[in-house]
Amino acid sequence: MAGVGKPLSDRSSLGMVRSSWSNVRVLPGALLWLLFQGIPLLAIRLKPCELAGQLYILDVPKAELPLWLCIAEFESRFNTHVVGQANTDGSRDYGLFQISDRYWCAPPNRTEYYAFNDCNVNCTRLLSDDITMAVQCARLIQKQQGWTAWSVYPEFCNGTLKAIDECFQPSNATDCLTSEIEEDKDC
Repeated sequence: MAGVGKPLSDRSSLGMVRSSWSNVRVLPGALLWLLFQGIPLLAIRLKPCELAGQLYILDVPKAELPLWLCIAEFESRFNTHVVGQANTDGSRDYGLFQISDRYWCAPPNRTEYYAFNDCNVNCTRLLSDDITMAVQCARLIQKQQGWTAWSVYPEFCNGTLKAIDECFQPSNATDCLTSEIEEDKDC
């Protein structure tokens, strides 16, 4: 240990014992890189019309937009950065559409279960503000398993859904739809 056997007054200018870590030098940039490796720094909560517009740009058919908005609302409350609590098998769900690392994406850490990674993507990429990968993976899931792949579909999204037409009106371009589960109506 640093300072062992030296008089206390020689150990530091304040008379305190120095830790062995005090001799370790890490460049600030390298330390930040280690801390934030794979972690999205600017996760956002999308407004419903923002999400509708992004989905439409990513070639999601307009007729499907209300379903995708409903799933995003009830799975993640429109948050891009959500990682769900561990499921009973230890798997976790990631991002806007809460995509499972058991079947659809590669978990960031080793797991005790086999991860299939059918979307061929690291789960941390599904936490990005750029929702392209999350949308591509979600569309693959929907194509293979249908809407019931999401547990929220039968209860919340299999009925009358909010119209999204106002999201595409020029006069309402900056407005947003209000969420049924939002406490405040100020988007």
